[in-house]
Amino acid sequence: MPKVDLTYQQVLDAVKQITSQERKQLETVLRESRPSEEYPAFTTDDPLWNVVGVGKGTGEPVARQHDDYLYRKDG
Repeated sequence: MPKVDLTYQQVLDAVKQITSQERKQLETVLRESRPSEEYPAFTTDDPLWNVVGVGKGTGEPVARQHDDYLYRKDG
């Protein structure tokens, strides 16, 4: 699957152009993907926030290009 990099505005514009049938399909998928007991929502009291900011970087755009760094093949 190719990587797609869209802005928030581009996503909004695309959603405004979908048909009513596509909208119903999208609503179904989104409804099914809501947080559950098995996969709860990530909240501000989540312990994962304890690790945010503990690392130091070089200033490279890791957040936007994370796949390039996580899956890169050295050598």
